[in-house]
Amino acid sequence: MEAAIAEREAEMTEWNGDRLDEFRERVDDGFANVDKRFEQVDKPFEQVDRQFEKVDEKFQQVDQRFDQLDRKIDAGFSRLDTKIDEALSRIDGKFLALNNRFDGFYRVLFQGTVALVVGVLGLLGFLIGIKA
Repeated sequence: MEAAIAEREAEMTEWNGDRLDEFRERVDDGFANVDKRFEQVDKPFEQVDRQFEKVDEKFQQVDQRFDQLDRKIDAGFSRLDTKIDEALSRIDGKFLALNNRFDGFYRVLFQGTVALVVGVLGLLGFLIGIKA
């Protein structure tokens, strides 16, 4: 009986081994098919990658244009600052001249007031001297 069991186990081992070999081949074939499908899936992604490279180039061009625009704007503001400074300097000069004119006018007015006060006091003194 033990010989029969050993013989039967030997047959099952061969049977299991053959089935496992067959199963392994089918799994390998399945993975080969999966690999082929992944290659097919990878092709469109490669196209997308190439398109993104073009997009990256476009972004670099846009960045360069923005840099140029920034330089132009900075140069324009620099010129504007210079012109504003020049205009303010001219305005300051005109205010200084106007201030000098007002100083002169104030001086004349003050001198005229002093002369008038002296004249009025002199007249009062004269009139008081005549009555006395």
